[in-house]
Amino acid sequence: VSEEKRQRVLCAIEELGYRRNAIARSLKVNRTKTLGVVIPDIANEFYCEIVRGAEDAARSEHYNIILCSTDSRPAQELNTITMLAEKQVDGVIMLSYDCCLQTLDALKNSGLPTALISTLCTDDAFITINISNFDAAYQAVEHLISLGHRSIAMLAGPPSDIDGGENRLLGYRAALAAHGLQRLDPAETLVVPSNAYTYEAGYACTRKLLATQRVFTAVFAATDHMAVGCVKALWDNGLRVPEDISVMGYDGIYLSRVMKPQLVTWQQNTRMLGRMAADKLVQMIEHPRVTLAEQIPVTGKLLEGGSVRSIE
Repeated sequence: VSEEKRQRVLCAIEELGYRRNAIARSLKVNRTKTLGVVIPDIANEFYCEIVRGAEDAARSEHYNIILCSTDSRPAQELNTITMLAEKQVDGVIMLSYDCCLQTLDALKNSGLPTALISTLCTDDAFITINISNFDAAYQAVEHLISLGHRSIAMLAGPPSDIDGGENRLLGYRAALAAHGLQRLDPAETLVVPSNAYTYEAGYACTRKLLATQRVFTAVFAATDHMAVGCVKALWDNGLRVPEDISVMGYDGIYLSRVMKPQLVTWQQNTRMLGRMAADKLVQMIEHPRVTLAEQIPVTGKLLEGGSVRSIE
């Protein structure tokens, strides 16, 4: 159209407050420019950082997100997948540390392009983005060993979390074994498994650990939230950190950098996890015939702090 007519249309848009009908447009192009992001717990800072990375990447491609929290309940995960399919989202980013087969089957049957984060899955129908939890835990425990610690306890994650919890525990055991420190202990009383990755779980696990009356100089916690709970439990029992017991976490959340003493932790690049998931998912949506699902490893790094001391 002519420039004069174009300006008249723009003026009319401004005067009338016209807004494009996104629903009508999505019906025409068969795309809603929306991604569903499914996480276990919206209150957990670890997941919030991942969501922020996903949102940043999605926004740069003019996509919006619908955020859903499932409390790690399989029934809620299935309901959420159904709801997102009904909302006609273009793809799903899924985080679930104990993602069940029914959930994976539901995602596959929905036909929605899906990116899985920190979820053990070898199905090539999905994009999977994971931290190497075994290697990270191995290096974290080896750091404690390098500082002279020989009796190292672990607050482990839920046994149902094969990728995160179980692999971190295996990395812990492998590091001890590599340095001749793996004890022949059927009860394995220096390892206390939890049913969650929370502050409360870390506090309760530490109380159980202290009740064994086993001697240890350091604790490796499966998450920073658990490590914070561990520090509080040690203080409540008259033990100082790091003077009496050293504590090391895993995740590198913001809280770990502002607590006193500052937590030594293995930092996952959580925002990068979300950004990579959204980037790959949009590629799969925009180019379905040429984009293949893939498995993408993401590395982390050690963050120093004051919660660990050398005993050599």
